Formats: sequence, structure tokens, C-alpha cells
Amino acid sequence: MSREHPIDRFRNVMFNNAKETELTEAEQKQLTRYRDAFVQSLDNPLIRDTELRDYLINNYRISDSQAYRDLANIRILLGNVRNANKEWVRYMVIEGLKKQYFDADAEGKQREAIMALDKLGKYNRLDKEDLEELPFDKVIPVDWEATTDISVLGIKPMENRKEEIQKLLKKYADDIEIEDIDYQEVTDND
Repeated sequence: MSREHPIDRFRNVMFNNAKETELTEAEQKQLTRYRDAFVQSLDNPLIRDTELRDYLINNYRISDSQAYRDLANIRILLGNVRNANKEWVRYMVIEGLKKQYFDADAEGKQREAIMALDKLGKYNRLDKEDLEELPFDKVIPVDWEATTDISVLGIKPMENRKEEIQKLLKKYADDIEIEDIDYQEVTDND
């Protein structure tokens, strides 16, 4: 039987008080921090992570590392509120431009209707060419073959490689300090 990941447990009880009793006391405290941080993010979508970290540290007396772990888990559980806010603004702009167009069209103001459509088109980047999709089905992976031959890199191999290695070992062997130490052998009885 596999155990449920803690994040999944929090996801199941984040907005469901009935299941909160299934959590340990420590998990309930953690859930309280998660909920509070989420509310803070909703109240102020532009709040920086450092400010939210400081808020958690000051209000719940937790360490920096715990606050950062909490923030990471909150982002996993609830997503980034800033992105949701940006999507909401994008939606509002599009809806406002559409309303502007329909209002101008209903009043017979062709110039304003055309301007609203122009802004709507530019906002949705209809004046730009669509990017071509890459033909991933036609991409052929490179067939790599491992080799120890350095000549494939354009480097000329050494003719007396083993002798050169021995020379370097002798040259630098004096720099290596080896210290013999006494030891006592350990047996199973010890």
C-alpha cells in the first residue's frame, strides 16, 4: 500500500474543513500557514516572495528555510497568484474592447468601432505572423557513439603516451605526502 504524499494530503483538505481532522497537529499548523499565505497573496497579488516569507516568519515564528519550503509548497498547491491576476487583466482588456466595439457599432460610430477592433487585434497580436510550428516528427536524433579515440576531436594522439605518464608520475610523486599511521584491527568480538 503506497502512502499519500504530504502535498496531496494538503491539496485534499486545503479548502475542506471536514477532512482537516485527518491531519496531525503539526500538519494542521502547516495548513494554517498555507491558508494564511494564500489569503495574503490574494489580498496583495503583487506581494514579493521575500515579503511573504517575512510575514510567515514573523507571524508563525518559523525558520527562513521552513518559510521558503512553505512558499514552494503553496505555489505547488495553489499556483502563482500573480499569473492568475495577469490572466484576469488580459480577460478584462479583451472584454472591454469587445464591449467598446459593440457599443460603438450599435450607436453607428464606425470610427470608434474600427479603433476598438484595431486595438483588439493588436492586443491579440493578429497583426503579427503566426510562428511556424517546428516539424518535431521530422527531427532525427543524432546517433552518438562513445569512443576513447581523441583523434575524432582533431587532436593528434601522443606516440609515447605510457612513457609520458610515467615521467609525470615520477615528477609529481615527491609532492605526494603519505603518512603511515598505527591502527588496531577490529574483530566481531570487539
